[in-house]
Amino acid sequence: MSRPNASCFLLGGSALALLSAVPASAQNVPAQTAVGELTVTASRLPAPLSRTPDAYVVTEDQIDQRQSVVATDLLATVPGVSFSESGPFGGVASVRLRGAASDKTLVLVDGVPVNDPTAPSGGFDFSSLDLGDVSRIEVLTGPQGSLWGSDAIGGVVAITSREPNGLRASAEGGSLATYRETASAGQASDAYALGVSVAAFRTAGISKADVRDGNTEIDGFNNTTVALNGRVALTDRITLDARARYNHAATEYDGFGVKTGVADSNDNSDVDTTSGYVRAQVKQLLGFDHEVRVDLMGIDRQTHGAFPFNAKGDQQLYRWAAQRQTPVYGLAFGVEHKSAGENTGSGLQTENANGAYAIGRWTPTKTLNLTVSVRRDDPDHYAGQTTARGAVSYEVGAGFTLNGSVGQGFKAPSIFETTYPCFECATPGPAKHLKPERAEGWDIGGAWRSHDGALRFEATYFDLRVRDQINYAYPNGYSNIDRVRSTGVEAGGEARLGSGWSLRGSYTHDDAVDARTLKPLIRVPHDTGSASVAWQGGGWQADVGLRSQSLAPDTNGPIQPFTVAYVAASYAVTPHLSVTGRIENLADARYQEAYGYGEPGRMVLVGLRWR
Repeated sequence: MSRPNASCFLLGGSALALLSAVPASAQNVPAQTAVGELTVTASRLPAPLSRTPDAYVVTEDQIDQRQSVVATDLLATVPGVSFSESGPFGGVASVRLRGAASDKTLVLVDGVPVNDPTAPSGGFDFSSLDLGDVSRIEVLTGPQGSLWGSDAIGGVVAITSREPNGLRASAEGGSLATYRETASAGQASDAYALGVSVAAFRTAGISKADVRDGNTEIDGFNNTTVALNGRVALTDRITLDARARYNHAATEYDGFGVKTGVADSNDNSDVDTTSGYVRAQVKQLLGFDHEVRVDLMGIDRQTHGAFPFNAKGDQQLYRWAAQRQTPVYGLAFGVEHKSAGENTGSGLQTENANGAYAIGRWTPTKTLNLTVSVRRDDPDHYAGQTTARGAVSYEVGAGFTLNGSVGQGFKAPSIFETTYPCFECATPGPAKHLKPERAEGWDIGGAWRSHDGALRFEATYFDLRVRDQINYAYPNGYSNIDRVRSTGVEAGGEARLGSGWSLRGSYTHDDAVDARTLKPLIRVPHDTGSASVAWQGGGWQADVGLRSQSLAPDTNGPIQPFTVAYVAASYAVTPHLSVTGRIENLADARYQEAYGYGEPGRMVLVGLRWR
């Protein structure tokens, strides 16, 4: 085991001592069941946060206060999450939950699965996920296969878009010729809603390959997102709604280098991604609320440079779901059919899968809550998979709650993995022999909340084991060879001190290893932490924070420990117009998120915001 960075212990310890670290889950309140109580919706059967183990929620207020541009700004501060990127501004940004590889995080945007069907392992790249129209981020850590099927071994990240009502706009600019503009307009009422939002980000950037290794070529990034939404209530029981989201990302990046694995090059890519859904909701039919929806996702990737590569992929998901909630019990069930395809130059390859699930919740007393879920998935080319999960929360008294869960997950091999033409393999040709990866995980923890909700603290011990993990090894191609295990602690808290002051943060310790060799997994630091101090009053709003991580191994060398800080502030000139400003990397730290890739120094940006 590598020795944890002392700064991480200091950060994590001080954050906990101040109750300044909370699973981004328990912060400001967009959806409520009672005063001060958040509701978790990614669990498919909505429930209060306090009764949903392993759930964290980042709210719109937190996004605005931090002035975040991309989701990883905030996800990196959530307990149980580790984050890395292959250079800033469009470099591949990966999120790992509880040490599981990034392709084992299922990502939903407005309920639509958006994991990339053209990526080798089917992961999701967060680098172009602009928060301009996002109102909420939910994170479920630990295996969630019984809720969402394949890919949710490490957990789920669910992004929810805002329904525009009125006019909002912002613009900022600053260091590295960086500019960002957002705008949204819409009308929303109980009867109908119609809206549009646009976000544009561009920067001259820096060299993605670290300049300290002699790299000087600048790599720019252009990112544009357009979203549309509509909703109409046909009757007091029937509602139709739809959303569509389009993103274009033009990224300059660096290619292979001998010294660190990356060096200056003229490579670049254009990626167009679309996603959306159409949905019909019917309330109280045969005692249940019903939902029928179609989810669509498509991606067109073109890379240019020394190794040009084009790929197209798409997927469709057809769902029917029903649920019923009472103060004593809740029940949800549904069926799904998924079709996916990709073409990476060797012809169209497809896969299909059917799934069915059921979730039950029982609350026999005000202090005890039990949840059980089970799911069956039947992919085209593999044996069917059954996964289950159970969770319990019990309010002991005096503000203390005990909770725990045990669950399973699986991940079907990606189309790329099963069709990879390995000519050097012992058995040449596609890897048709691959088996789905399987996982089991459990956790136990506790939480405390003061009577007035001003102080909150939470800590969880977790254990996650993945069997038959699929790895690539030259010259053997893809095969089920690995078993991995992650054990650790997630902790967090929040303190609202009055007079507009608040403290929050997070701390995670994660021992993620290859169970066969006991070697640590790459890009998963043993210790990460974050802490922030926020204040608002008299038209002012300010947020000062930092995050830190210990040493982490990587493919070509170690990622050194680092601490990076920021400050964001705004002043309301009028009730609708604010002046904004932020400084990223406040101390001008030199650090890497992935070995060989640089990160920008201090950046100063100022702007205007209309709400």
